[in-house]
Amino acid sequence: MFKAVYLILTQFLLLYLQLELGNIGWALPLAQLGALYAVLAFGRNWGAGAALFSSAVLCGLYGGSWNVLYPLANTLLALILGWWIDRHDEDVRPDFWTPGAWAGLLAGLPAIMNLLSSWVLTGRYPQQLHWVLLQSLWCTVVSAALFLLFIVLGEVQMEFLGLPRFMTRKGGHKR
Repeated sequence: MFKAVYLILTQFLLLYLQLELGNIGWALPLAQLGALYAVLAFGRNWGAGAALFSSAVLCGLYGGSWNVLYPLANTLLALILGWWIDRHDEDVRPDFWTPGAWAGLLAGLPAIMNLLSSWVLTGRYPQQLHWVLLQSLWCTVVSAALFLLFIVLGEVQMEFLGLPRFMTRKGGHKR
């Protein structure tokens, strides 16, 4: 029960922050990073549900044909992260930046696909493609660093709230 309440509240807060940052031009997938941390702390099913929820909300708000792929891609990323975690040990290592980078890359995918489809349909090269690719690269790098920060802050928050933590989920003992 507490996990569900925690996930709903944090996903709404992260969605709000993501939309506010998007309004000033910073396209960061904060809600997806929160869902990826839920995979680490609570397990694959909780994280996939959070990813599907937040992605569906964003898809409904943004609209557009390419944004329909966003819920599918983010849920798949959460499931892949769950599989990846099951095959690694429970220690946080430096290569934990990779799920955040993938989330950042997926965040820019609908805009890139929209520009490429307009290029194919009209035959004119979109001048914004360079800017969108640069923004996607920036989003990927920043999301990778933010995911490591999400892990650290999430562990502190979970310890304070008494909820399951990533460091104790797999081994069943505190470190």
